[in-house]
Parts: sequence; structure tokens; C-alpha cells
Amino acid sequence: MSDDAAENLRDAAKRLSEMAGALRPGDTSREALDDVIADLRITAVRRFGPRTAARSGDGGKGKILAYLVAHLGEWVHGEELAAVSGIGEWARRTREWRTQEGYDIDEEAGSYRLNSVMPDTDTAEAWQIPNEIRRRPGSAPTRLLALLQAYEGQVVTTEKLVYVAKIPSAPRRVRELRDEDGWPIESHIDDPDLQPGQYRLISSDPKDRRDVRQRLYPEDLRERVFARDDYKCQKCGRDRERAEKAGDRRFYLEVHHKKAVAEELDALPAEELNDEANLITYCHRDHIEETARLQKRRRSERAAEA
Repeated sequence: MSDDAAENLRDAAKRLSEMAGALRPGDTSREALDDVIADLRITAVRRFGPRTAARSGDGGKGKILAYLVAHLGEWVHGEELAAVSGIGEWARRTREWRTQEGYDIDEEAGSYRLNSVMPDTDTAEAWQIPNEIRRRPGSAPTRLLALLQAYEGQVVTTEKLVYVAKIPSAPRRVRELRDEDGWPIESHIDDPDLQPGQYRLISSDPKDRRDVRQRLYPEDLRERVFARDDYKCQKCGRDRERAEKAGDRRFYLEVHHKKAVAEELDALPAEELNDEANLITYCHRDHIEETARLQKRRRSERAAEA
């Protein structure tokens, strides 16, 4: 060790010794202690260089769990976990122990408490599929679609979507899969039984793809129309509960324009397109049938005019 480094350590040790037993919550000695800690970190960097990547099994995430186990049943402030782990993503890694590994960890006001050293195996198993998909190569939308397909017909949370996509904008990417590619993906706007942040892919079958012109209707407009119509198809009278009881698990809702047919919607001015009095709730099956019927009628009318 260089003379300067040795002198810095001796000085820090002297200052710490003088502080011992004199620290009081809320007084200025906390600031003095932080200064000593900062000096020690600077000395470590100058003497040994920047921190190197952790060895396998010895990373910051493992240190977090070890610290929580050592303080089992106690509230531990997040700053403690940041200090012991030495990583900037300590909060996310702590949540991973809870959500992906199944550890019973409470979180409140920036503090954490581990209640048991034994993880919940059911919770851990529930994350096996997201973990496998997360490791796949390819784009975020590709992994998101793979996750939704793996849980087809089941609820998928934003937490799992963000984890698999590796980007915080995962919900927006899911909406793009719905609006641009036509995947029949429901949210709380389509089904009041879903909570905000929950999504469900109804079907992977190409025949069940959503009408991509549904993207023309803003989210808040769709929500108002569906709520006004009590989330029921106004042609067959079914809602999701009735459809599922009848064995139809591919039921989902779409906005139907009473006057215009599909190919005419793009040309409509916004005020006419979004006129709620001219919009009605149909299930996907009846929407297809009604659109086909209107298109046939329009062809007949044009032929008669020719």
C-alpha cells in the first residue's frame, strides 16, 4: 500500500475512533460519518481501481439476500441494501427475490423485511416461463408476444411484461401488438374484471385477429362505449361471463360504427368517426358478420347505381 493510502486509512481510523459512542440520530455527526465513508471509498478506488464485476454467485443480488437473512424479521432500510450490495439496481434485485424467487419480503416506506428464509416454491415456479422467455434473443415485442401466447387466455401483469421485455415501455409495446398487428389483447378497458396493468391474449388463432381499424378509436372512447353498453355485445347480448359459460373462450369486444363499413372508416373526419351516438359494442364474431353484411349491401347498391 502506498504511503498516501496508508496515511488516509490511519486518518479515517482516527476520525472513526473519535466518533465512536458519540453518534446521535439527527445530529451533525451523521454528516461527519458520511464524510469519512466517502474518503474511505475514494482511497479504495485510488488504491485498487474501480470495482470489478462480481464473481458468479457472489454478486450484489446474493449479498442482498444474505443481509436480509442476517436481519430476519427486522425492517431494513433500502440504503442499507444499496450499501451492502454495491449496485445501482438494488431495489429491482430485491423485488426479484420476492416476485421471482418466492421469498416473503414486505416493502414499506423504502424499507424491507424478510419474514422467512424459505421461499414459496409456487411463486418461484410461476416465474419459470418468464425467466426462460427473457433469455431468448430477439426484440422486446417478440418476447412479449411469446409471453402472452404462453399464458393464452390468462392474465399477465405489467410486472412480468416489463421483466420479459427488458424495457419499461412494455405496456405500450403490448398495445402496438394489439393495434398494429391485430392480436386480440384485452385490458381493463375491454373487461372490467381486469385491473389496470393486467392484459390477456384471447387467442393466437389468425382467424381471431382483431380488426386493425379498431386503432382509430382512442382508448378513452372505447372505454366509454363499452361501459355505456354494459360490456355486452349489442347484437347477441352476450358478455364475457355468458360467452365462457357457453364454451366460447374467444369472445372479446370491438367498437362498431353503425353507418360506415371498414374500408370507409379511414376517410371519416374525427368528429364523425368518434361520434358516440353512432358507435355500438359488438363482439368480434358479430362485428365480422355485420361488416360483411354491410359490405354486401353496399356492393349491391353500387351495382344498382351503375
